[in-house]
Amino acid sequence: MKPIDQTKLHNPPVIGNCMNAAFASILEIDIEEIPNFEDMDKYKWWPRLLDWLEGLGFYLLQWDEPIYLPCYFIANGTSPRGVEHSVVYKGEKMVHDPHPSRDGIEKIRSVWVLLPIDPSQYNKQIQRTQNAVPLI
Repeated sequence: MKPIDQTKLHNPPVIGNCMNAAFASILEIDIEEIPNFEDMDKYKWWPRLLDWLEGLGFYLLQWDEPIYLPCYFIANGTSPRGVEHSVVYKGEKMVHDPHPSRDGIEKIRSVWVLLPIDPSQYNKQIQRTQNAVPLI
């Protein structure tokens, strides 16, 4: 996980891009590589997000309740500023808030976890790592 800050703050009519920053952080990519989902119609951004993630080799799992996992995930909820906000968690700890205030969210409303569609692709990376480091 590489912390990436949002480049657009919520200030109507501008919608902030905290969600994009959270995905960029977990995927360790530049925020500019992510489509501007925040600018899309409210009925179109979700299927486009799922299609974009599938193109990267991921499926998005969602829980509409707090759930704490031992991996990086996106937690969504209301920020102390009163707007919907996305942050990055690992386990029960927030590890990155892409907003400059770093205030996080008041309560987790939903959790999003990226699941690799084809784990065998990651097995190749694991094998390269195991070959490079001797096992004791």
